Amino acid sequence: MNIGIFNWRDVEHPQGGGAEAYLHEQGRLWVKQGHRVTWCTASVPGRPGHVCLDGIDIHRAGGRAGIYAAAPLLHRRHLRDADVIIDAENGIPFFTPLFTRQPVVLLIHHIHTQVWRRELPPAMAAIGHFLESRAMPRCYRHRPIVAVSESSRHDVLELMPAATVTVIHNGISADLAPGPKAPRPELVFVGRLKKYKSIEVLLRAVAQVDRTLPLHLVGRGDDEARLRGLAAELGLTQTVFHGFVTDAEKQRLLQQAWVAVNPSFMEGWSITNIEANACGTLVIGSDVPGIRDSIQHARTGLLVPYGDVTAFADAIRGVLADAPRRTAMEQAARAWSQQFTWARAADRFLALLKDVAAQAPG
Repeated sequence: MNIGIFNWRDVEHPQGGGAEAYLHEQGRLWVKQGHRVTWCTASVPGRPGHVCLDGIDIHRAGGRAGIYAAAPLLHRRHLRDADVIIDAENGIPFFTPLFTRQPVVLLIHHIHTQVWRRELPPAMAAIGHFLESRAMPRCYRHRPIVAVSESSRHDVLELMPAATVTVIHNGISADLAPGPKAPRPELVFVGRLKKYKSIEVLLRAVAQVDRTLPLHLVGRGDDEARLRGLAAELGLTQTVFHGFVTDAEKQRLLQQAWVAVNPSFMEGWSITNIEANACGTLVIGSDVPGIRDSIQHARTGLLVPYGDVTAFADAIRGVLADAPRRTAMEQAARAWSQQFTWARAADRFLALLKDVAAQAPG
């Protein structure tokens, strides 16, 4: 097949994350099977306009916002012969049905209703909310949709009750495995440092548990300066901001941590939870859409009320003090993680793409 992708970033983008990994990991497997994959995405200063990564042809144009305006031109230049197009909605889709008659599959990680208000100025938030909640349902009402969790599927159906939504979970690297734990308790968070990730809740919880408790924050984002200031204000002497790290270093930090913590406001699925599980580490997370899909409460980790600093502190304190319970959760977490593979996701998604392309008129 000739598969086209519109996604606002690619895996080399400085702010790339789970949404980019989701398509890249599957795309490279499709290429290995003999399919052609072409990815159109935003340009990045200092990066080439065209690159081939793992066999995926990536074309960049338009920048952060301009990529949406550049999409029709990118389509004419690079995707006119595609058998099917994946239109990835990261808050705003590309509205590909307006400029192509090719079959389109809409990919949604999560609905951004509340995130708009947290991340953007009021005027821009209102535009984003309108495009996602009003324009998107009208444009894609007859198109197949892929969601990455049951929570996301539920949210999509609230916006588009008649939609056909298929859930295809994220996978994880087969190389992830348990390793030695740190001799003393350590915590880890992996993800972008964004306001909606609510990392300040984690910082305040650590301050309640033990200000000298090592906390590793892996990732970067526009909330980093504020979080660094808060960590200093709270006297968290052992909190380390690692920024971006290699896959090997991320695995080491996930392995040695006694607990991974995910206080985010919402996620589509939260691949980092499953990556932690694969490394033999339980996760304490917010009881919100996406995270409640990837954490099995009281089995692979714990779910606590969103934003409740004391509840997070109590949960962290409890599992750190209870070695038998922690060991049982680590074992269950490892077993849970093994069912989420990129090969399984790629096979399911490819089968859907073939079906959609076969049903297209002409």
